[in-house]
Amino acid sequence: MSTKHYVSLCLSLFVVTMQLLAQNKNGKLSGIAQDVNGKPLASVSVSLMRLADTSLVKTDITGKDGKFEFLNLAEGDYLLSLSSAGYERRMSDVLKLSGTDNELKVQPIILTEAIKDLAGVTITAKKPFIETKIDKTVVNVDASPTSAGATALEVLEKSPGIMVNNDGAISLRGKAGVIVMMDGKPTFLSPTDLANLLKNMPASAIDQIEIMTNPSAKYDAAGNSGVINIKTKKGRAAGFNGSIMAGVTTSFFETNNTLYVIPKSQNSINFNYRKNKINFFGNYNPNFFRGRSTLVISRRKIDENKTVLGYNDVLTQFKFGNNNHTLKLGLDYSPNKKNTFGIVVSGFMFSGHPTPKTVTSTHDADYKLLSQMVSQTDNRLRFRNFTSNFNYRHQFDSTGRELTADFDFIAYDNTSRMTLTTDFYGGSGQPIGDALLLKGHLPSSINIYSLKSDYVHPFKKGGRIEAGIKSSFVKNNNLVNYERWDNSKWIADGRSNHFIYDENINAIYLNANKQIKKWSFQGGLRLENTSAKGYQVTNDSTFKRNFTNLFPSAFISYAIDKSNQVTVSYSRRITRPNYQDLNPFIYFLDSLSYRKGNPFLLPQFTHNIELSHSFKGKLITTLNYNNTKNVISQLVKPDGDLLYLTSDNVAKFRNIGIAITAPIPVTKWWNSNFFVNVFNNHYEGVYENKPLDLSYTSFMVNMTQTFTLKQGFTLEMSGFYRARGVDQLNINEPMYVLSFGGQKQVLKGKGTVRLNLRDPFWMQKYKGKTQYDIVDSRVQSRWDNRQVTATFTYRFGKNGQQNPPPRRRNSASQDEQNRVGQGGQ
Repeated sequence: MSTKHYVSLCLSLFVVTMQLLAQNKNGKLSGIAQDVNGKPLASVSVSLMRLADTSLVKTDITGKDGKFEFLNLAEGDYLLSLSSAGYERRMSDVLKLSGTDNELKVQPIILTEAIKDLAGVTITAKKPFIETKIDKTVVNVDASPTSAGATALEVLEKSPGIMVNNDGAISLRGKAGVIVMMDGKPTFLSPTDLANLLKNMPASAIDQIEIMTNPSAKYDAAGNSGVINIKTKKGRAAGFNGSIMAGVTTSFFETNNTLYVIPKSQNSINFNYRKNKINFFGNYNPNFFRGRSTLVISRRKIDENKTVLGYNDVLTQFKFGNNNHTLKLGLDYSPNKKNTFGIVVSGFMFSGHPTPKTVTSTHDADYKLLSQMVSQTDNRLRFRNFTSNFNYRHQFDSTGRELTADFDFIAYDNTSRMTLTTDFYGGSGQPIGDALLLKGHLPSSINIYSLKSDYVHPFKKGGRIEAGIKSSFVKNNNLVNYERWDNSKWIADGRSNHFIYDENINAIYLNANKQIKKWSFQGGLRLENTSAKGYQVTNDSTFKRNFTNLFPSAFISYAIDKSNQVTVSYSRRITRPNYQDLNPFIYFLDSLSYRKGNPFLLPQFTHNIELSHSFKGKLITTLNYNNTKNVISQLVKPDGDLLYLTSDNVAKFRNIGIAITAPIPVTKWWNSNFFVNVFNNHYEGVYENKPLDLSYTSFMVNMTQTFTLKQGFTLEMSGFYRARGVDQLNINEPMYVLSFGGQKQVLKGKGTVRLNLRDPFWMQKYKGKTQYDIVDSRVQSRWDNRQVTATFTYRFGKNGQQNPPPRRRNSASQDEQNRVGQGGQ
């Protein structure tokens, strides 16, 4: 469909939506909050939410008479949420306002006191590990005992619909191209660095993980399979309070009949101080990490007639360790009820020393050993990140009309100093020639400046319009200096390179929604312009890109009755190449393989369509269709006796599937949550002037069983199974894992002891194969995921009345941080 047709379609959508905005009547909803004795309760926080998407409409505080009231409401279905210190949170039944019944007086809502046990411990309603909502899935990390001692990547891996491959690349419901954000800001990291960040970020630093498969036009258009937002902890209780967590993990790894016992440690400090107009918060996470893994690659060398010419077997044994620190500090200042200013700064420091050893064996067609190469890499890694966000919100009135602004500055500094030593041996094991020594210095820096502003305008007769602008500037500077030893001195290597990439993205959007009786409508349009320039300093070559695209989105929901709701949604999205994928420099993985970027990569565009059914807001069934052109795929290409990894636009991609999220309360003490996704992936295109056609139907199952016992005990069993399936041009074999955890409240509720057994049977491993043209290879990988973790958390301060949840903001940098990439270690 052409851009002209998109403009016509979206303008028509807005005209229809704007006509709907004027069709509603005024509505009124009132009621009273009481205790179990019928006494009015004052200072109860009452939130009015739309049933369709549980979005907040208005809030009110009950007076001394316990009464609350909402005026100028649109027709439609609503919910009330009531909360007060010392009482259980209470949700109302569905409340309906119509043209013939637009004034509704709710029956008295009874709040019950939080139960206290004999030890005086206050027991409040506990969040489930997984919450299903109409527009997203929310994972409450602390609610799972098996999150103790886990990393952010491991928590993502057991979240519904998320898959993590052998390289750490993340996909959602079988589709690659997901955008990963941290507190609303994309993670500007290289493929390797993003995986390393998530592998080294403790789960104790995370509050929630939000999974959105079809975001609206308000979000950046990047990410063809959706958005994953990792929300770090931020306190909001009055007074000074927080928590301290100390944890120790022991990993077990076995190779060559040798068992390695590997220590790790994850710790965290969280604090919050809220008084009057100021809220000061922060957290610090010092971690100690050691690990081992093995990677086996078996390659058949074949010609165009599929005749076997020989074999290459590559065994890599990884040994790595690092110390890392994460710090976050923030301040919110509200001089009055209408204005709030905020600043958040955070940093991540990582120092690592991986020392992989690789043995490459070359065989003839009869599998007779011809030669061997033994490569030893000594790599010193240093990674630094600084992120700052300045934000402002102005509330014009109590109806929800507001203006927000965000400015972000993000800086990354990544340095690798490596020495690669390779010794050569003949088929009988005799040394051949001199050793090859290659030394590399690979510094990389990224600076990002981003500014955005959003305006929300609700109408008295119902409906709402949202509009916003955004501009981002990215500068990526990569230097690769290689030197080789000539038996007397180090001399410059011809594969050195210097690459500079600058990018500017400007965007505007308009979003409108309206509810009419049982129907809810939302339409949006986003316009993005991208201007980019790449400069390869070494050979003085330049490429430029400039393109403008429209990204429409539409959502229609129908409430069949109080229990059933159907939603259909559509969006067009883009996935731009990662900065690293555009960089044409060579990065050696070992003596026979390297990675190389492709400056000619084009962005890929995707159409997403979803049809969802919700039963009581919990049982969610979703049918999805996804069509992508110019798919950016990772390819393995031969270069004589060498192999190199690169990216190219080689195919179109179609994904179709059905997903079911089912929370099942088996008994009062046993809660079960299942996620099932069945999907078909189909890649079709051309590679080296030859047709490429790869299709596979697969499924995945996530399961969490939670058992709440007496005296503060909670047990959990969780796991997943991923069937054989296709990921880009790779066929992945089944992967599965089962973990167990338990926790106990101690010290009158101020302390929590957790014990976690992750993959005690050592079932999880990766196996896959890649077969196209003259490429035929198989991969196996195992790592030290068999772990025992013990943690102790102590909460300090007074648990006063919770203030309203902090404003939900997405910072200015929605997409840029993530495009530094995602990938493996």
